[in-house]
Amino acid sequence: MNQPNYQTRQDALNVLPGDMKLAAQLLDCCDYATFRARTAMYSNDLAEAERWCKEFLRCKRDLDKLVERKQEHDKLVRLIEEMQRNGIDVSIVARSMG
Repeated sequence: MNQPNYQTRQDALNVLPGDMKLAAQLLDCCDYATFRARTAMYSNDLAEAERWCKEFLRCKRDLDKLVERKQEHDKLVRLIEEMQRNGIDVSIVARSMG
């Protein structure tokens, strides 16, 4: 029987290598905030649940920024590869802009 191919949560994050530690912390923050929000809901403390929902959204927004930064990086890499395929020396372009 084939085993499912599970990735660790950090491996599933599409962020730059230098952002991986922060992304993992933000993912843990999201996890914890949703746990605390559910716990508050079970205790009928709606104000506390709302506070934790806001914390989840803050962590998620910061995580989304890291993912977006990786997507922008990947776009630039693809652009450079396309320029090189078309015979454009990107080092000359970079020097002329600097």
